[in-house]
Amino acid sequence: MRSYFPYIIGAFAGALTAILLSNFFGLSGTPQLVMFGCLPALGGALLERFAQRPSQKP
Repeated sequence: MRSYFPYIIGAFAGALTAILLSNFFGLSGTPQLVMFGCLPALGGALLERFAQRPSQKP
């Protein structure tokens, strides 16, 4: 279960970003649906990949 936390946090951040952008630009309909479909998945995938990247410490 612990390995899912980076994805869950990234998906939450993506959903929050989608909400803020939707309200800021006044989107509705298809663009809003696309944004709510893509941003949480993209945010979760990016944060999960960043969290699993090996450390670059010398």
